[in-house]
This record gives sequence, structure tokens and C-alpha cells, in this order.
Amino acid sequence: MPLPWSAAGRSWMARPSCCCSTPPFMACCHGDDIRPPRRPRQFGWADSDGDWMIDDADLDWEDIRAFLATAHSGSLTAAAQRLRLSPPTLGRRLKRLEETVGGPLFDRLPNRLELTALGRTVLDSAAAMGDAAAAFARNADRLAATARPVRVTATTSVSAFLTLHLSDLLADTGADLTILSTRNPLNLAQREADIALRMDRVPDEGDLVTRRLGHFGFTLYAKRELRDDWSGRWDGVPVVGLPETRRRPSQSGWVDDTIRGRGARIVARLSELPMRLDAARRGMGMTLLPCVLGDAEPALVRVVDPPAALGEDVHLLVHRDRREAPAVAAVVDALVRLFRRHAKALAGK
Repeated sequence: MPLPWSAAGRSWMARPSCCCSTPPFMACCHGDDIRPPRRPRQFGWADSDGDWMIDDADLDWEDIRAFLATAHSGSLTAAAQRLRLSPPTLGRRLKRLEETVGGPLFDRLPNRLELTALGRTVLDSAAAMGDAAAAFARNADRLAATARPVRVTATTSVSAFLTLHLSDLLADTGADLTILSTRNPLNLAQREADIALRMDRVPDEGDLVTRRLGHFGFTLYAKRELRDDWSGRWDGVPVVGLPETRRRPSQSGWVDDTIRGRGARIVARLSELPMRLDAARRGMGMTLLPCVLGDAEPALVRVVDPPAALGEDVHLLVHRDRREAPAVAAVVDALVRLFRRHAKALAGK
């Protein structure tokens, strides 16, 4: 039986374990020595054997959220960005949780954080709490009287396409829309977004409804004044390439192979689409762009036809609980219509 905690005095009260009414901390009539309880740690209580127990009232959900985000990312910086906190604030929450549970949850390695045995033990329970909290919020959202913005997460290419047609999209839905442009896959189950538009890689996650929206084509574009004839060799033509990444190795490799065979030269490598588009507009060199964006630029011209190998399908993902919300359903339907209207332009046909 755990010893009672006096909330008013914040002090520990011991009760005699003997049948008589001997006051605490004194030898009773049977000669038994009723010892005071072991001094507790900062959080929790001591059981009848003096062993420490955690009081769940001392657990703070915000601290557990901090633990979950850090465990999933392995980095304080990435977890802080995900939770929209400063790294010092996140660090304080982790420290507070570690004090509550009585031990370190992470080993601080040079380039990452790694779960300790204690961290691995509590991770599944923490994840279950996160799932339950997200389900609570999703169910409440469905009947909420106040309309919330519908959050759509998408890659930079897809976000740029949505921006081109934002006025049509807003008029079609009537919803308050938020577009989150990121390469990081936001967690729909945890309500980090309501709708996700992802290219090719569709996650195998529970309770997600998926739908193919369309196909994106990519090819090389350059400023019209850069060259009159692109049919032959491109000796000396500057190229703004892409750095090779695990996520898009085919794009950077295709650009390198294509220009190598025609004598062009890489002058810079830019990872982000807006930077490459701006460089092409300024005449700094030809670069790889989505057809739907490159063709919409009057100052740019297609250098070659879009290769089939670089094409990517776009899929819509929505959580099963959220798709029934009227505003979310309206945005889903509007996105389907938008991609259908521009299917040929998206594919570069």
C-alpha cells in the first residue's frame, strides 16, 4: 500500500503497520519497530517496502510529447522544429521527464541521441498515449463548432503547383487553407496535417485513405536567350544541377549523365526548387524543373522532352477519422478536380 501524500503540507505521513494505535516512528506494544518510510525522491512515493513508485499525476503530457518527438528524430534540433519549440525549452522538458521517471531516457552521443534501456521500455506506452491524444483531438474536431484551417502538407514541387492555382482552390473549397511545404513526412495520425500530397512513396500506415491524383513530369529548362538551337551539342552551356540525395538520386544522376554526353558544364548545384527556378529566370544556366512550372514561365524554354524515368505519381493521403470532416472533405474533392483539370500540363504533354 503506498503511503499517502499530503497535498496541503507537501509532507509524508507514515501509518503504523501494527494492529495497535501506537504513534508512528515508535516501538509498539508488541515490540515491533515501526520505522519511518524511506525518504522519497523528488517525484512519486515509497511503497510499504520503501521502494520508489511514480505518481502518474506528476507526468506532464507536454514532456511526453517532447520525449516522443526526440525519440523519433534522434535529434534535439529536429524534434524542437517539429514541436515548434526552442532547443533549450525541449531540453528542459526532457530533463523534467527524466527526473520524474528516475533515470536518463537518452544517451547523448556525438551526432545523435539514442534511447537508453529505460527509454526503450517506456517508448511504446508513450506512443500509445500520443495515439490516444491524437484520436481524441480528431474526434473532437469533427464536431467542433469553430471551423479550423485545413492543413495540406506537400513537397515543394506540389506546393508550387497549388500556389499557381491558389485562387481557384480557395474559391472551390470555401475553406481556410494552410499549405505546409516540406520534404519531411508529417504524421497525419498525430494531426500534424489533415491532408498529405506525396510523390511515389506512399507510407504503409494504419487508418490512412490514399488516392492517386496525377503524374508529374520533369525536364530541363533554360532562358530563351541562352541558346537558339538545343538539338545538337551544348558545349560550354552552364547548368544548375542538383546535389545527389538518397531521396532523389535519379534526378541528379539523370542531369549529370545528360549534360556529360553533350558537353555542358555544371556551374552550381542547388537543392531547392525555388532557387533553381530563379537561377533559370536569370539566365544562369539550364536546370531541371517540373513541367507544370517550367512551361508556365514565358521566359523559359524546354530543352528536351520530359523523360519517362523522372516522372512521379502524386498521391493524396488523409486519415480515416478526418476525411469525414466537411471542410477536409471539401478540400479533398477540390484537389481531385484541380489535378484532373491540369493532368496534361502536370505530365508535360
